[in-house]
Amino acid sequence: MRETSFELQNRKQLMHSFYEAVDSGIIVVEPSGIILYANTKAYSIIELSAEEVEGVYLYNLPFNLMEQSKESFRKILLRITRQKKKIHQMDLKIMCKNSDMIKWISVAITPILDAYNRIENLVLTLTDNQKLKVLEKELNRSQERFHSLVDSMEDTVFTLDQNFVHTGIYGKWMEKHGVKPSYFLGKTIREVFGDAIAVGQEQACHRVLQGKSQFYEWSNIRNGERLYYQAILSPIKNDQGQVEGIVGVSRDITESKRMELGLRESEERFRQFAENAKDVFWMQDYETQKLLYISRAYEQIWDTQSASFDSVFTDVHPEDQEAVNGFIQLIAQSESQIEYRIQNKNKKVRWIRTRAFPIINDQAEVYRIAGISEDITELKEKEELLRKSDKLTVVGELAAGIAHEIRNPLTSIKGFVQLMKADMEDLHSEIILSEMDRIESIITEFLVLAKPHQETFFQQRDVNDFIKQSITLLDSEANLNNVQFETHFMNVPQILCEGNQIKQVIINVIKNAIESMHNGGTIFVETGSYDEGYVYIKVTDQGVGIGEDRLARLGEPFYSNKEKGIGLGLMVSLKIIENHHGNITFESILDIGTTVTILLPTKLLP
Repeated sequence: MRETSFELQNRKQLMHSFYEAVDSGIIVVEPSGIILYANTKAYSIIELSAEEVEGVYLYNLPFNLMEQSKESFRKILLRITRQKKKIHQMDLKIMCKNSDMIKWISVAITPILDAYNRIENLVLTLTDNQKLKVLEKELNRSQERFHSLVDSMEDTVFTLDQNFVHTGIYGKWMEKHGVKPSYFLGKTIREVFGDAIAVGQEQACHRVLQGKSQFYEWSNIRNGERLYYQAILSPIKNDQGQVEGIVGVSRDITESKRMELGLRESEERFRQFAENAKDVFWMQDYETQKLLYISRAYEQIWDTQSASFDSVFTDVHPEDQEAVNGFIQLIAQSESQIEYRIQNKNKKVRWIRTRAFPIINDQAEVYRIAGISEDITELKEKEELLRKSDKLTVVGELAAGIAHEIRNPLTSIKGFVQLMKADMEDLHSEIILSEMDRIESIITEFLVLAKPHQETFFQQRDVNDFIKQSITLLDSEANLNNVQFETHFMNVPQILCEGNQIKQVIINVIKNAIESMHNGGTIFVETGSYDEGYVYIKVTDQGVGIGEDRLARLGEPFYSNKEKGIGLGLMVSLKIIENHHGNITFESILDIGTTVTILLPTKLLP
C-alpha cells in the first residue's frame, strides 16, 4: 500500500526533526549520488550552506576531497551498493572551500532499504575529528620526543602493569649489553630476573601500587660479572587518581658501586689499623672545632671513655696551654708539630706529641684538620734517665778523682798516726784512727759512683740492727732539732747485703728526715715482710714535704731540696739500692711530711 503525499510529507518532517536533534552531521544521498538533505551540524562540519549542498551531486560538493580519501570513498560506496551493509568510521581528509583548512572527518555510511530490499537512500553520518587528529598528532610528536629522549639515555626507562609485566622498555643500556626489548616485554619481573632478585623488586612494586614512590638497589650477575643497579619507581595514575601501572628509571651504577665498595674496604682497613694502633688518629672541623673522628687509643692516653671528649688539646697542662693555642692557629698554614703535657683527672702528667695538617676543599679553603697524637711519656722518661746517666758519669769520674786524691795522703797520715800511737793516749789515738776509718769508708762509697759494679762482699744481716745503730748514731742530732723516734720492728728474715752500704742508706734517709723537720716532731720507722722474699724499711717524717715537680727530680746529680745540699747523698743511696736489686720510693705531701720506702730482697737476685 502506497503512502499518501500527506503521510510521506509527515514522515519526511519527522526524519528531518530527528536528524536535527542528532549531534552528528547527517547527509541523505540518493543512490545516484544526489544530495537530498543535510542537517545543520553537517553544514557546520563541511563549512557549506544549504544552497551549496542540497540537490548537488555528492562528488561535486565545493570542497576538495584529498585523492587518497576520494578513491577510498568511491570504493566504499560501491561496496555498500553491492553488499547493502553499513560501513563504520571511515576517515576522510577534506580541504574546506572558505578557509582552505584541511579537516579530518569520520564518515559512517548506512543504506536505507525499501520494502523490496532495494537501496532507497544512503545516510552519511559525519563526525568532526579535527580536534582528535590534532591530539593524535601531538601525541605522536610527544611519543617521538619521548622515544628520542629515552632511547638516547644511559638510564633504562621501563613500565609495568599491575601484574608486574613489562609493557615497555627504552634506553641505550640494552644496546650496550646486547639485550633486545623482547627479552623483557610481556614478561613478569620474576620471569626476567629470577626468584632471588624478584623478591625485593616485587616488594618495592607493591608499595608503588599503593601510591608511594620507591627507591632501591639490587645486583645481578651477567656473563660472570656482577653488575649493580639503582631504580626509582613511581605510580602511573589515571584521571580518577587510580594506579594503573608503574614507571621506573633504572641506572647501571656498577662503576660507582665498585668505587664505593673499594672506598669502604679502604676505610675498613684504615679503621682496623687506626683502632688497633697505639697512636691517636683524629679529624675535626676547622671552623667549629667539632671532632669528626678519633681512634680508640685516646681512651687509654687520656684515661677517659667519655663521649664528650672533644679534642686532643683537652686537659692541657697550664704551663703548655699558651703554646698549644698558638699551635692551633698555625695548623691552617702548613703541617705542624708540637710536644705538650696533659693532666688527667688523677693529676697524672703525660707527654703528647701531635702532628697536624690542614685539609683543603675544592675552593682551596681549609675546612678540616687531621692529625696523629702519640704518647711520648716513656720516651721523655728515657731522655731524662739518659740525662741523669750523663750527669752520673761526670759525677763518677769526679768522685774517682777526689777519692784518689784523698786516699793517698790519708794512707800516709794513717800510717804516721799508727807509728805515733805509742806516744799518744789510747783514747786520742783510737778516736783519730776511727775517724780516719770513717773517712776511708766515705771514700769507698764515692767509688760506688765511679765503679758501680765493683766487687763487694755480701753477708746475711738483720736490717733491724742497721736501723738501731743508725738511730743511736743520729740520736744526738735529733735531740738538737727536737725530733723523737718511734719504731715498730717486725721479726723479718735477714737480707744478703753489704752492711756498711745499707747502713749508709738508712743514715742518709733518717738524716734527711731530721733536717726537713724545722719545728721538730716524730720520725716513724718500721720494718716488715713484703710479698715473698722481700723486706721493707719505711721512714715517715713530719717535715715540710716535697712538691710534685721536685719529687720527680729526686736522685738527680747536684739537685737537692736543702739550701746547701749538692744532691749526691740521695744519688749514692739510690745507686746502692739498685746494686742490691732493691727499690726505693718517695711519697710526700707539702706541709704534712714524706714517707720513704726501701724494698730489699732477702736473697741476692741474679
